[in-house]
Amino acid sequence: MPRQILVPHDGGTPADAALSFALREFPDASITVLHVVEPFADHTAAGTEGQSADSWQDRAAEIADEVLAEAREVAADHAADIDTQWEYGRPRHVIVEYIENNPIDHVVMGSHGRGAVSRLILGSVAEAVVRRSPVPVTVVREPEGD
Repeated sequence: MPRQILVPHDGGTPADAALSFALREFPDASITVLHVVEPFADHTAAGTEGQSADSWQDRAAEIADEVLAEAREVAADHAADIDTQWEYGRPRHVIVEYIENNPIDHVVMGSHGRGAVSRLILGSVAEAVVRRSPVPVTVVREPEGD
């Protein structure tokens, strides 16, 4: 039975579903929710035009805090405590590095229910983590059409 679970969280409903799954299926495990902020992504620069170079970092920190606050609400709905962490970088790389550098023994992550063609065109953080993770990964899929 896993003792330390990582749940990567991007603020979406598939990630909420993965967190709920982890809390329900592994009630005795310690759960860390990780949000990865991609530097200079469009959403981190929103509203920072004409401001200092550090403004995108401030906006990214606000977004990360919002995502992790929502994750804590999901955990509270399950009467559970979670640890939260956020880091800068490319999610597919940062998640695997986090697994390698911390005592994680299982990953639970959400994914949209995309077909094979969409995965080839769009890429998938979940797919990249499944391929590179040194520990087991459970992918909780959001059904197509949601």
